[in-house]
Amino acid sequence: MNDEPTSEYKAFAKAMADMQKAFVTVGRTFAAQGAMGWAYRGDVQGLTATLDAMDAELLTELSAAAQLLGSEADQALARKAA
Repeated sequence: MNDEPTSEYKAFAKAMADMQKAFVTVGRTFAAQGAMGWAYRGDVQGLTATLDAMDAELLTELSAAAQLLGSEADQALARKAA
């Protein structure tokens, strides 16, 4: 009896690992969108709760993205005022 995994099993295992990574990415995206929604509505309590539930890596990414968004929005406003 051969205990080596079949190529089909290996392909399935890889597909499941890839799917798990995709779900993590989707979850992080939804968390970031949730934080943006709270901020947009000015709900500091909801925003704080959402941010407190995030890990440091996601908070770092979200902070950088927020700074870029703010900067670009300011530039867009300046172009419209010109």
